[in-house]
Amino acid sequence: MGQHKKPATISFTRTILFLLFILLSSQALASDNDGIRQRILDQVATHTALGSSKVKIYTEDGFVLLTGTVHLYSHKMNYEKIAWKTTGVTEVENEIVVKALFPLSDTVIKEKIRMILMDCECFHGGKHMVQVARGVVSVTGVFFHPRDVQFLKGKIAEIDGVVAININVTALIAKRQRTRP
Repeated sequence: MGQHKKPATISFTRTILFLLFILLSSQALASDNDGIRQRILDQVATHTALGSSKVKIYTEDGFVLLTGTVHLYSHKMNYEKIAWKTTGVTEVENEIVVKALFPLSDTVIKEKIRMILMDCECFHGGKHMVQVARGVVSVTGVFFHPRDVQFLKGKIAEIDGVVAININVTALIAKRQRTRP
């Protein structure tokens, strides 16, 4: 009968060790989730423009969910950029809603975008069609460099009242020498 107790004791010990391992692993993951969240919050704190935002950050196993509201589309972009650059983040879902304090009309937004396209030499010679509906901006056109698309998106994101940006590249022509203001 003494021989039967020994395997049960070993099995019981292994079970306890396994459960202890699971418990410690889940605490480490929870700690890592808290660490990721805190690193994002620390980076957000260095951006004074994001101070008036009402954003919540949820983390789980490297996945980050951003929810809440900001006043400018550029703030939404900054939150996402910060999250992606944070160590330990493997995926980001940005559900932040833009609620402008003093939204401009669609007509004014469209005119501001046309001015950006006219003022920046990197867009000269390209054909661009701009549409704005309820703050949602769509730009379709020819660009001379992939960075020009991101540059334009960043400029549009700073316009009060823009809630979403879609840029469709009909052609990318890399032959032209480009300059930025």
